[in-house]
Amino acid sequence: MPTDPVVTAPETPKHIGLARAAIGLVQGLLLYLLFSDKVFTNPLIHTAALLACALAPVVAISGLGNLRPAMLGLWSAVVATALTMIGMHAAWRETRLLEDPAIIPTWPTMLPLVCAFSLIILFIAHSLVLAAAQDRRRLASYATHFDIAWKLFIQLAFSVFFTGALYLAMWLGASLFDLVKIRFLTELMKSSAFLSPLLACAFACALHLTDVRPAIVHGIRGLLLVLMSWLLPVATLLIGGFVLCLPFTGLDALWATRHATVALLAAVALLVVLINAAWQNGDIGDSVARVVRFSARIACVLLLPLTAIAIHALGLRVADHGWTSDRIFAAAALLVASFYALGYLYAAIDRGGWLRRVAPVNLAAAYAAITVLLALLSPLADPDRIAVNSQIARLESGAVSAAQFDYKFLKTQSRRYGTAALLKLKEGKTGPQATLAAGHATRTLAESDDYAGFEQHTVKPGQLAMWPASASLPASFPLSDWERNTGVPPCLTEGQGRCDVFLIDFDADGKDEILMTAIGAFSVPVVFSETPAGKWRLSARLHGMAQCQLFVDILKRGDYKLVAPRTRQIEIAGVPLRVEPVGARALSSCVDLEVAIRPLRTH
Repeated sequence: MPTDPVVTAPETPKHIGLARAAIGLVQGLLLYLLFSDKVFTNPLIHTAALLACALAPVVAISGLGNLRPAMLGLWSAVVATALTMIGMHAAWRETRLLEDPAIIPTWPTMLPLVCAFSLIILFIAHSLVLAAAQDRRRLASYATHFDIAWKLFIQLAFSVFFTGALYLAMWLGASLFDLVKIRFLTELMKSSAFLSPLLACAFACALHLTDVRPAIVHGIRGLLLVLMSWLLPVATLLIGGFVLCLPFTGLDALWATRHATVALLAAVALLVVLINAAWQNGDIGDSVARVVRFSARIACVLLLPLTAIAIHALGLRVADHGWTSDRIFAAAALLVASFYALGYLYAAIDRGGWLRRVAPVNLAAAYAAITVLLALLSPLADPDRIAVNSQIARLESGAVSAAQFDYKFLKTQSRRYGTAALLKLKEGKTGPQATLAAGHATRTLAESDDYAGFEQHTVKPGQLAMWPASASLPASFPLSDWERNTGVPPCLTEGQGRCDVFLIDFDADGKDEILMTAIGAFSVPVVFSETPAGKWRLSARLHGMAQCQLFVDILKRGDYKLVAPRTRQIEIAGVPLRVEPVGARALSSCVDLEVAIRPLRTH
């Protein structure tokens, strides 16, 4: 089924490998400096530096030996410039436009998404450039595009695997040396100044090795595509059955899931990948099994109803609630999916060669994907900007009342665009509900950001079980305003959380502390104590007793006693030094507790 590679790579000179390794070393050094905050300290260029240092050298390494020096320099400069602009915009959009000084986080909250989109853009664009250079013309043949793209994908995948394997080997070696009390390798592994250049150089060397062994890459590609092509009949049968069931089941159940668009887009993406795995570069035709060819043609037809239903689902959500960032990302994905759906339908109804029209569709979709992703990463189609404009338009038109409008969405989820809109609403000059909206906007802007992103929870009586039952929680203990992700049990921050509460005088000062253990959730038991000022604070944790029902049962029975420490502590500069007596038995886990009380149970 697989064919011989279309492109035969020339022998790569040895100095190319040395140059690639050198670029990897420089890249690793720059990444080390970046993460150690020794350079690039300006937050506005922090993200730009990360994208440029992480991705631009990979383009240079891959292009070295495959592009003419002048072309390589020009293309690397274009890539570095584009990544810098994307990174600076990603950081700029995080700035706050409040009366306080502008605060820019070190890393934008959308950094993972920005990195992923940038990687996709570079993969597609770099494949197009390498293919054009290979064929020595602006638009290469589809066979060359296909060969280069798959070669680059396998190179990157195996380079990542090799780098990870090297790190694991180094870690294992350090562990072995530790066994004989030789810790130099462990100390090296803790040093980012050593690891970062090493791993970056290893990645560069792996790219070089896969580049000079094209036969291995083509063999792996052929095997992978053959295996994937035989998944196409299964996927076509399942997804086709789903589409045929919809007229009988209706769409209401699909809408009720609230993630119909994402699921349908995933189905479209799966079919597109499997169709291309079966079709490859279009030259294998009759060598493909008939069931695979038939499934590919049916799958091409299925793309249109799947995309149409996804567009309808998204349209209903937008009509009811307006645009949000997530819906804009979904719309961008649907735009690209539409290219494939319409183009592949056009290919499926062609009575000529088997799906011969797939080639121009794939090339058009590649350029469309680059355009759409670049727009999303720029002010042109910034999802937050569009979402804010949509929500403000709904407020101005009366589609949503000023009392029900989500002002926190503008402040906490829409970055600088949302804050700018709040400041404009505060002026009281926007729409027929301007006065009421101005009041809400003013209060939202004045609220503290300490607990931004979630609603404050007030503990209900049924969430806390007191032991003994006759005990009562101190009146001064706060039942609200506890911050999440600070180690407090979930019963203090979530409506579904429940806790057992024990009043125990740990420090023998005549006042009870509060020991709280979560019910049915993995949370460490904690102790709260009251300060002389009358405020309660988290003062201790029992890490080994997390989700230990035996420990809770013992507390409920009162089958324990409080004892003073066996040794006094050493205090240095006001900070106590932990003293652990040699040979003293301690309960560090629920298992230790079980072992300790087992003899008591047998008697």
